[in-house]
Amino acid sequence: MTHFRTSFGTILGILGALAAIGTPLGKAQQAPSQANRLVTGKLIYVAPMPNNLDRWLQEDIRVWSRYKVTSNPEGVDLEINAAVPEKQTEYKQRHGVPLPKKESKDKPQATSIDVVDWVSGAKLWSAALLDKKPDPNAGPPPPGPTLQIAVRGVSPDQLALKITDALRRYVEQLDSSAAH
Repeated sequence: MTHFRTSFGTILGILGALAAIGTPLGKAQQAPSQANRLVTGKLIYVAPMPNNLDRWLQEDIRVWSRYKVTSNPEGVDLEINAAVPEKQTEYKQRHGVPLPKKESKDKPQATSIDVVDWVSGAKLWSAALLDKKPDPNAGPPPPGPTLQIAVRGVSPDQLALKITDALRRYVEQLDSSAAH
């Protein structure tokens, strides 16, 4: 057993030295950059979201066929989740008695949809959901790691399509820049 530890320690020392001097072996051991994880990832998990948005996203990602969608969050490459803000209860006075206001169903509950590297927890892409009407004359937002989507009056299936389309355009941009 002592001989194994010595041999194993020697091998680790050699590998460490090769990595330190920048040999191709050292470069192969470096982790890919965060943005490249969107390009290199294969397995994706979509976390539960309000208004069944997760199911629409799963379907649109399956149609895109860039990633394999799974229902198990363990061991995936990427995770899509919704950052849902905590709501403070608002009150109205009725006959001198404070009563909680009813929540509007038209307001979106999620403020952003994020794609996260499951291993490191790093946010790789984010779409902020804005409580305003979409401009019908505006084109799609430019691809990038962050964007804003107007969601007032947009159904969950339409929103999922906008999100998937924006993510697809960004990943294709990363993929083409990595190829050059």
